[in-house]
Amino acid sequence: MGPTHLGRGRLRSIPVALAAAALTLAAPVAALAAWPQFQGSATHEGVSEGPPVPLGVAWSNDDIPLAGPDARGGLSAPVVADDGTIVVVAPAAVLGFSSEDGSTVFEADRDFGPSAQPAVAGGADGPIVVFTEGYGDEPPPATTTASPTPSPSPSPSETAEGDAFDSHADAVDLRGRPVWDEPVALDAIVQMPVAVDGDTAYVGDVDGGVTAIDVATGDVRWAIDVGSAIAGAVTPAGDRVYVAALGSQSDPGGVVALDPSTGDELWRTTDEAIGTNVFSTPVVSDDAIVVLEAASVVSLDPSDGSLSWRKEIVNPLRTPPFLFQATATPAPAVSDDSIYVVDVTGRAYALDAATGEIRWDHALNDPSPVSPPVVAADDVLIATDSGTLDAIDRATGHLVWRVDATGRGSLRGLAEADDALVAVAGTDDAQLVGFGTDAGAPRLDEPSPTTFEPGRFLAGFALGALVLGAIIVMVFGPVQRRLGPAFVPIDASDDEDRS
Repeated sequence: MGPTHLGRGRLRSIPVALAAAALTLAAPVAALAAWPQFQGSATHEGVSEGPPVPLGVAWSNDDIPLAGPDARGGLSAPVVADDGTIVVVAPAAVLGFSSEDGSTVFEADRDFGPSAQPAVAGGADGPIVVFTEGYGDEPPPATTTASPTPSPSPSPSETAEGDAFDSHADAVDLRGRPVWDEPVALDAIVQMPVAVDGDTAYVGDVDGGVTAIDVATGDVRWAIDVGSAIAGAVTPAGDRVYVAALGSQSDPGGVVALDPSTGDELWRTTDEAIGTNVFSTPVVSDDAIVVLEAASVVSLDPSDGSLSWRKEIVNPLRTPPFLFQATATPAPAVSDDSIYVVDVTGRAYALDAATGEIRWDHALNDPSPVSPPVVAADDVLIATDSGTLDAIDRATGHLVWRVDATGRGSLRGLAEADDALVAVAGTDDAQLVGFGTDAGAPRLDEPSPTTFEPGRFLAGFALGALVLGAIIVMVFGPVQRRLGPAFVPIDASDDEDRS
């Protein structure tokens, strides 16, 4: 085992205010959170009803110590409970913060492991946080540099016979107190976000295992193996549970549909639908499942997994444009009739959800490989590696707002928290940032630098010609005066007249 498990050892807890505690305990069993899991909902569409742009930094918490053998995995993307409590997973702790000012609400130990995004579910006495922990039998040693995309630990078949594989799912309430009698033992480490739907939590591991857990008791309802590492959060939607299997270098991945009651496989995509690796969480909206391959956006029919359309994404600066990022895997965002994706260079695309036609693209020229876009009322919000939060108009594809959120870079994990948006930044120098509306700031209107606009081109050409002409006059005027009057050739007829 890693650091002492919170269910059997030391538990650090900072009490919340009495009023907040009363609200938490009075919450109904099926309480929903403002942003309870990856991309906000069980279907992971990434749609926010948070504050509109322009936005400004309302507060930041720059003092978040990260304990554990190696803190360079940083913080997970945040989730937000319905009382506004922001929860993140650190390498060796589960941390809760206030959405009003980012101050600490609770802290609870967890076994050292990947900083996979937790989920908020409705417990018997109010909201609970379901999270995963543990690196298996061979966690990265403290003397090496851990990264947000750690290599999988050995599978149970590779460990010594009889050894327990150290990976679990567990739960705490919003005070940081244990909820289940014992953690749920898992067969392999977990790098993907936890998903919840009603009274069930779903966990996918690096060996292809999917485990369904009763959130009230911690009992395992079923566990199955889909054949390869899970490429994103599990997606429960109606009478299906959709799982993205990453695949391998020699075998393509695929999307698998499971029965939510039994875990039985209902269908699996064919090579015609998914011909390469799957690099994202399956996002379900209306009558489509949308996933990312290395170089394509793919839309599938939810009834049988057949291909609706595939759109290749071509970025001359990066091939392929999408990259599997383990605990920070990319994902599309879907709203109304549009699909939004961001590639690893920070180039954003809007696609028609029915046909896959690209409506616009905008090159931010600021990488965003570890944070999916979030769709607001009028804009698409993108967190970038440089630490800025950018907003692109959904109708025009123009940049309408940019705010420098942090000096620590790597802004990621946008989530809705009451009247604010929150995100994390940095890695071992972790930071939590809250954004609020900055009503007095004007919106921008900047097209993509890759967009050719004849009017702007001609205006720029004319302005350049004027500037060049002015430079020529300024430089060559004094030279001409120094050289004297210009040489005038003598006309032979003038000589004849003189004679």
